[in-house]
Amino acid sequence: MKQRIVLVVGDKFSAYVQGKDAITCSNLRGLLSLSISLVPGQGRTVLVPGQGLSDENVRQLLEQAAQSPNLGQFDFTLWHSLPTRAPASLTHKHRPENTLISVPVRQTVDSFTMHLLIDEQCELMQDHQSGQHVQGMILIEAARQGMLAVVEQYFLPDNKVDYAFVLNDMSVKYNNFAFPVSATIECRILEQSTDNPRKLSFVTEAVVQQCGMDVSSLTFTFAAMDKARIGKREATMAAKAQQAHLAFVDGQLQAQSAAAAYAEMLQRVDNF
Repeated sequence: MKQRIVLVVGDKFSAYVQGKDAITCSNLRGLLSLSISLVPGQGRTVLVPGQGLSDENVRQLLEQAAQSPNLGQFDFTLWHSLPTRAPASLTHKHRPENTLISVPVRQTVDSFTMHLLIDEQCELMQDHQSGQHVQGMILIEAARQGMLAVVEQYFLPDNKVDYAFVLNDMSVKYNNFAFPVSATIECRILEQSTDNPRKLSFVTEAVVQQCGMDVSSLTFTFAAMDKARIGKREATMAAKAQQAHLAFVDGQLQAQSAAAAYAEMLQRVDNF
């Protein structure tokens, strides 16, 4: 008997599961919570974890499955070897649900790979999910995190400089829709300048791959700079921006006052 394979995705990808061998996380919870066994003789269903699942979702589903009378109907083998979500120290995201990638793995001197790991509770999915595909902004953010993670883990020198990242330029190309199934991000360092330890410059390329296709490609130009230096520059620019803005507002107020005075004068002339 041919085994059945079913994809499991986060609830916000409910539009995707319609008409496919796919179910949502809540659907699976419902099946596992049944107090009676499902129809026997159908063979075990291999469950494939897709996008939208949090680390906590995975943990809870495995715990629920272990206590379910229907455990024998499902094969959770793939759930025990999932990629590890990258830590905050690499992605600069404080909340784990906002980290969209796994720990990067070095393939060659300047090329790296990581998995796309979308948690549907991430900041970019708080509003709504449009259609069946993964939103383009999520791919941009995942690629940006990948770029940061690679440089943080492999290219920052072992010195006492506290680095912060400054993005100078970004380009993105979408070749196809991405869907809530497994995907990887291939990241390459195209150029780097590390002569000045207080300002490291990089050009990177990230390619999002899914089902054997390049669905999106992104290029970033950025610098890793001494955080104290950036802070001083930021403070100076912020003070100038504040001064310029208040001067602009003052000019608008004066113009409005002059216009009001002129209108009042015209009114008096008409009344004379």
